[in-house]
Amino acid sequence: MTNKVEDKRERKIANAVKSDNWSEVDKLLSQAMDNLERKERYYGKTSLNAIVSNDGQATELMDLYPDNTYNPIEQLLIKERNEHLYNVLSKLPEIDLHIFLEITLYGTSALQLTKETPYKSHKTIKKHYKDTIDILKEELGKYF
Repeated sequence: MTNKVEDKRERKIANAVKSDNWSEVDKLLSQAMDNLERKERYYGKTSLNAIVSNDGQATELMDLYPDNTYNPIEQLLIKERNEHLYNVLSKLPEIDLHIFLEITLYGTSALQLTKETPYKSHKTIKKHYKDTIDILKEELGKYF
């Protein structure tokens, strides 16, 4: 389905072809893309393939962003850290692990945890949470 603007452009292209005016044909064919690029500039959009000047040489914008891949040594260190973290967390009592994960990951309040745990005081919950944090700091100090 075409609109008036596209129909008019098609007529102009046909007339330019008949009159052998190829520069006009080229301009009219690229007009839609030029309009799109102008609109993107207006709204501040840019492509990661955009060419930027960096220290006198042309560079794609994508090349300026670091990738999130790790070299083999970094991957090994991350794997070792994760294994140690898993081992430390698995040594914690189940209730302390529950308290730690609920507060840390979900932002659950100590008062709410009094309903979910056998502890009936929010101060007791906070004490167990603080003790768990201290254990983790001691065990994982060299990793974080």
